[in-house]
Amino acid sequence: MAKLTAQEFQEKHARRLTASVEDIRRGIDRVTVNPCELAAAKKDKMLANLTAAVNDGRWEKGLKRVSLEDWKTKTRDVGVGRIAAGIQAASAKVVAFAEELLPHIDSGQAKLVSMPDITLEDNIARMSTFVRHMANMKRSK
Repeated sequence: MAKLTAQEFQEKHARRLTASVEDIRRGIDRVTVNPCELAAAKKDKMLANLTAAVNDGRWEKGLKRVSLEDWKTKTRDVGVGRIAAGIQAASAKVVAFAEELLPHIDSGQAKLVSMPDITLEDNIARMSTFVRHMANMKRSK
């Protein structure tokens, strides 16, 4: 028999995690190896485990645990409230991305200037040229 109810477990977990925030901050500051580099070195493991989860149904089953109403509620009541802080925190990353994206868009649009734009087929060709140009964008970093 369980010593804690599910509700008691959640409350204890939340209480202890909340009390650990400063310890977590200090632990982050003590990290000396980039965890993203470590993760990148394990890409084969990640692919194997993700593939196994897709193939054996765990991935799909996990996704189906969230109903449409649950998704809407969490997204609206939790996620939306984090957008402003998130975009502010990411401003330098957005600027860095835009510094690469905007010139790429400009060079793609420059290709279209010399292309005919009279018929539907002309416009489809222009659209395809631009879509292919954008698909070839590669980040430098």
